Amino acid sequence: MGAAIRCMEESELVAETLGEHVYDYFLRNKRAEFEEYNRQVSQFELDRYLPHL
Repeated sequence: MGAAIRCMEESELVAETLGEHVYDYFLRNKRAEFEEYNRQVSQFELDRYLPHL
């Protein structure tokens, strides 16, 4: 998702197609969504690392 956001940030085509207002709003929301996702601890991480604490 991070790579997709960076790609969209660099895309003039997407910015022109969506319009500046929608483009900025969409990117702002996707960045926030990705940040929230990155704050989550997955079950894989719990299973793999918790026993070592």
